[in-house]
Amino acid sequence: MELFPNRSTVRLVSYRDKYLFAETDEESVSQSRDGSTRNSYWTVEIVDEDCISLKSCYGKYLTASNKPSIPGMRARYLKVTQTRLGNPNHNISMMTVDDSSITGKWNSALQWIPLVTEVCSEVRLKTHYGNYLQSNKGPPPLGNMVTHDLPRKEGPMNKRISWKVEMVESPSVVWKQSESFKSRMTLYAKTFVSEVHKGKEKIKGSAKGMIKKP
Repeated sequence: MELFPNRSTVRLVSYRDKYLFAETDEESVSQSRDGSTRNSYWTVEIVDEDCISLKSCYGKYLTASNKPSIPGMRARYLKVTQTRLGNPNHNISMMTVDDSSITGKWNSALQWIPLVTEVCSEVRLKTHYGNYLQSNKGPPPLGNMVTHDLPRKEGPMNKRISWKVEMVESPSVVWKQSESFKSRMTLYAKTFVSEVHKGKEKIKGSAKGMIKKP
């Protein structure tokens, strides 16, 4: 668990250099180039010596649902979602969630087994059922979809289930700096547009003055 200290904050980067991203609908999970927002931050919670859970900025857990991402394809491209934690009931046996709006941490769908690869700081996140967290690419509906799927044969396809782990030392500070930078850029853009508009008005005024001269 060296790459996933308990209560640490991490970002997961796919082979496409895109970040595992918690969408603002607080349910969907995708990939994004923007790793500066808190949506790309995941808080690690160690379940046991083999498993972890990953919590999004919305307080919801990365979940291996058994729902298909693509209608009609039940065996492949299973949906990965964000799930809020319910009240634990240890009398319920572990099973993959069907409707993952509410569940408990005892549910194995919220648990991921990190398997370190031969590449430094790179892992594969495996479910209890043998599927792996997978980044996808291609034409719609694949696009930036994140799913969990059975592993392919050894080869290029396996890079889709590999994720680079980036530690975020002070997520609140990084996020505030990012938001501050965006605010400054927005202010600069508004100022620039305002100055351009003033310049155009001056040119129009000068042109009208020239036309009035005999």
